[in-house]
Amino acid sequence: MLILKAKEHNWGLIAPGTWERRSWKINDDGWYEYKESYRSGTDDDVPEIPTVVEEDTLSSSQLTRLKEMLDQPWSEEKTDADDEVAWEFKMYEDGEIKKHRDLGYIYGIEPFVSIVKLQTEE
Repeated sequence: MLILKAKEHNWGLIAPGTWERRSWKINDDGWYEYKESYRSGTDDDVPEIPTVVEEDTLSSSQLTRLKEMLDQPWSEEKTDADDEVAWEFKMYEDGEIKKHRDLGYIYGIEPFVSIVKLQTEE
């Protein structure tokens, strides 16, 4: 069953060939789907082209750490940043959204920074 959706948005300059969005859907058994969306066309006509990049499974240690992070309180803190990358997180329980972090910068805000690091580990 789905436990987390995380979306990374490129708030920098968008041009043809630039990534616009990356997303993860993670299930409670560790299976995940990772997608990237890119821009194509000209500057006036830049439709998204979604591509499934990967389907895989988190290691048992990654899944355990993720579940620990999801159990932590989610901060409502806002931060300004200039890294041009924003995140949105939705945690699910029994098919319903239990926690939601609106799209925005997460620089220095836990547990979001740790969740992102976990998702990008090899």
